[in-house]
Amino acid sequence: MASYLEKFQYLLSNFLFVVRSKSFLKLFFSLFLFLILPYSLIVGRMIYREYRDALDWNQRFQLVRIQLLAIDIENQIRETLETEVPNGKQTSIYLRNISDLQSFCPNFSPQNDHPLPFQILQCNQDENLRSYFLVSEGNRFRLHPSSFLEDALLLSSFSDPNEGLFLLNQAGDYGISGFIEDQFLVSEEWKEKAKPSLQRNSNVPTLKQVEKQGLNYFLVGIPLYGLPVHLFVVSPIHLVLQPILDSLQANLTTLVLLLMFTFFISILISIREIESKQKLTLILNEFPHAAILYDSTGEVILENPKIEPKLSLTDVYLYQEPLKTWLKKEVILFLKEIKGQTNSDHKLNPTGQNVKKDEFEVFTENGEVLLLEIIYQIWYFEAKNKYASGALLLVQNVTKKRLEFEREMDYAKDLQKKYLPNQIQLFPRFDYEILYRPLIQVGGDYYDYIDLGNNRTIFAIGDVIGHGVKAAMMMTVLKVLFHQITRTETSPEMILLKMNEGITRHFPDPYAFVPFLFLLFDLNQNYVYYGNAGHPGMVHFTKTGPHCYEKLNPMFGMLPKFEPKVLQFPIQTGDRFHLFTDGLKDVENSKKEKIWETELMTFFEQMKDNHISLVKQELDFKIRSFSEGKDLLDDITWIGIDII
Repeated sequence: MASYLEKFQYLLSNFLFVVRSKSFLKLFFSLFLFLILPYSLIVGRMIYREYRDALDWNQRFQLVRIQLLAIDIENQIRETLETEVPNGKQTSIYLRNISDLQSFCPNFSPQNDHPLPFQILQCNQDENLRSYFLVSEGNRFRLHPSSFLEDALLLSSFSDPNEGLFLLNQAGDYGISGFIEDQFLVSEEWKEKAKPSLQRNSNVPTLKQVEKQGLNYFLVGIPLYGLPVHLFVVSPIHLVLQPILDSLQANLTTLVLLLMFTFFISILISIREIESKQKLTLILNEFPHAAILYDSTGEVILENPKIEPKLSLTDVYLYQEPLKTWLKKEVILFLKEIKGQTNSDHKLNPTGQNVKKDEFEVFTENGEVLLLEIIYQIWYFEAKNKYASGALLLVQNVTKKRLEFEREMDYAKDLQKKYLPNQIQLFPRFDYEILYRPLIQVGGDYYDYIDLGNNRTIFAIGDVIGHGVKAAMMMTVLKVLFHQITRTETSPEMILLKMNEGITRHFPDPYAFVPFLFLLFDLNQNYVYYGNAGHPGMVHFTKTGPHCYEKLNPMFGMLPKFEPKVLQFPIQTGDRFHLFTDGLKDVENSKKEKIWETELMTFFEQMKDNHISLVKQELDFKIRSFSEGKDLLDDITWIGIDII
C-alpha cells in the first residue's frame, strides 16, 4: 500500500510541476484564447439564431395549419350531419321540445329559452353519459353522437402524433378531445387555459404559450366557420426546440472534448520541452559513440570525441584533412540548408526529426581504412522556436557491421549459386537462355530445368516473396521440394497439388505464398503442359502471334486445397516461350512508367526472328536503357525457350 501511495505522490508532484510551468500555461491559454473561446462565441450565436428562427417559424406554421384543421373538422361535422338521412343510416335522436331535451340531457341549460342552433352536449343514453351534437330545427331538436370526431381529432392528417386536438363549445364549459386518457373529453385544466382564447366576433386564430405540469405548450385556437365551436391544438414546445437542444448538446460535448484535448496536448508538449532541456546535459554522456553538439553558428557546445574506447575523432582524416574540421564545414552547410527551407516547401518539425545520414571511408594515422556512419540532427532549445538552435552529430564506426554483412551476402550468394542451375544442359528440340538479376546479391526468384527422362523435360520459374538472404534461403527450400516432387510425380496436376501441399506445410509467414509456373514438355506425345499457380508472366509466340494465358490456379500456399487446372497444346517447331517473374514487368524509368506491357511486348515482337541468345543480350540492354539508371524494384528472372 505504501508503494502505491509513493507512486501516486510521485506522479502528482510531476503533474503539478508540469501544469505550473510557464511552458504549459502559455500554450494552454493561447489555445484557449484562439481556439476554444472563438468556437464558444460562434456556437452560442448560431444556437441563439436557430432558437429565434425556430420559434418564429413555428408560430407562423401553427397559425396557418390550424386554419386547415378547422376547415377539415367543420367539413366532417357538416358532411356527417347532412348525409345521415340520404344514406339511410339514422343514428340521430329526435326530440319534440325543450323538456324532452332537458330530461335526456340534464346538463343542458338554454339561454332565454332559445338554444343555439348548434351545440356540443353531454347526454344520458342507457344510463351512460355520451357526447352529442345538438342541432335545433325549429321547435324540434336532433341529437347526433359525436363519436365520429374522436377518431378525427386523434388521427388528423394535419396534426403530429405528439400533438393534441380538442373542441370546446362557445361557453367553454364542455368539449370533446382526442385525448384517450381523458376518455375523449376536455379536462377542466385545459378548459380554463383555453377560455381566454374563446372568440365570439372574430375568426382570427390565436396562439399563446401555456404551462401544464411543468411543461410548456403552444395552445392555438380558432372558431369553426359558421359553428359556435372552437378548435384548439396543443403542441409541446420541446418538439420545436429538440433539434436545437440536440445541436446544443453536441456542441457542448465538442467544447468539452476540445478543452480536454487542449489540456492534454499542452501537457504533452510541455513535457517534451522540459525533457529536451534536461536531456541536453545528459545525451552526450549516454550515447556510446562519438557525438558533438553544435550551436546555430557551427560552434561546438559539448562533445564526446570517443568513437570507440581506443579511437577518437582527432585520429581520423577525410579528404586529407582532420575529420573534425570537415564535420564543422558540413554542419554549417546543413544548418544553412535547414534555415533556407521555407514553410511552404518543408515544414520544420520542432521536435528534432530533421535528420541526415551519410557514410564515409576515413583513414587513421596508421593508414587503416574505416567506414563511419554520420547522422546530422537539428535540435531546438525551445519548442516554439522557428529556427534550429543547432545540430547534433552522431559518429559511429560501422566497419565491422559492413564487413559482417558482406561476408553473409557472399556466403548466401555462393549458397544460392549451388542451388540454381549454372550451366545450360542440352535437351533435344530445345534452345533456351536464362537471364537472372537479383535486386541485391541474392534474391528470392527461383528458376530450374530438369530432365525427367523418357523424353520429358520441365522448365519452372517461381518467386518467393521478399528479397535478400531470407528470401534466398526459402528459395532453396522451394528447389528441394520441387525436385522431390518431380522425381515421383509425372502428372502436371499432381505436381501442382503436391507443391501446394508442401509449401502450405513447410513455408512460414510471410513467405507462405509462392507464385509458380512450369512448362512440361512431353516429346513422346508431342504436347507441352502449362501449369500456373498465380504467376503473372509467360508469353507464347506461335505462327499466329503472341498468346498470354491465364494464371489458372491460386498461388501455392493461398488455399489448402484446390482443383488443379492445366493447359496443353502441341509442340510446334518455331514456337517461342518467354517465362519471367514480375520483377521484369515492374522495371520503371524516371517517369515511373512501367516496361510492361507495351514496351516489353514490342521488344518480344521485334526480336521474334532472332536467336534466343541474342534476345537475352538485347533484353539485358533493354532493361538498363529503359530504367535510365534507376534502381530495380525487384529480382528479375527470364527464361526464353525456342522449339527447334
